[in-house]
Amino acid sequence: MKKRGFVLLENFLGRVDNLLFYRRNRRRYVRKIRSNVKKRAVSTSRQLLGQARFAYVVALYRAIKDTFLHEIWRLSPRAEGTTGYHNFIRSNYAAFGLEGMILDYSRLKISVGNLRLPLGIYVEAVSGREIVIMWDTGWGELQGDEADRLYVFLMYGDDSFRFTFFDRLDVCRGEGYASIELSAKEVDPVHLYYFFGSMDLLDFSDSGYCCLK
Repeated sequence: MKKRGFVLLENFLGRVDNLLFYRRNRRRYVRKIRSNVKKRAVSTSRQLLGQARFAYVVALYRAIKDTFLHEIWRLSPRAEGTTGYHNFIRSNYAAFGLEGMILDYSRLKISVGNLRLPLGIYVEAVSGREIVIMWDTGWGELQGDEADRLYVFLMYGDDSFRFTFFDRLDVCRGEGYASIELSAKEVDPVHLYYFFGSMDLLDFSDSGYCCLK
């Protein structure tokens, strides 16, 4: 079938109705998919796992789309021609299992970026509602600008898609300490992700992880 360049959706890769947008040799093309071609049946456990993982990681992306995390992934470092959406899927695909549950919370990336996390980060649940985060602030240990702001994202063990996002806390990297109070005692365990962002909101760090039980 004859291929032609497509420029109106130059950043889109994927299928829309019976049109397939794809990249080859650094150029984008679009081709029509024959409507009478039957989909190949999924039969192996690996194929089933792949389909389930993709569906659930897309669902998580949609769940965070109305938060500032969407902007962080839009700015995230990624391969040429891909989007923040593709980067989120690629980064978090392997964390999910067949039943929509996250199999390994430590593999989940809430943020990715060029900034570095400070050294010696320590997280502790002081009570049923208070969480304390501490990190080293000595010379050469901050690994970034002292003015970088702290972000915290919490996920709960009873529901993979229930979360609390503390959007740009009034805590700077140079302070070395943050105390977060939850609205109520949450169901154990609580999965906590932390990362830092620059004051101009253009650069962010990879997220770190801690499980609180």
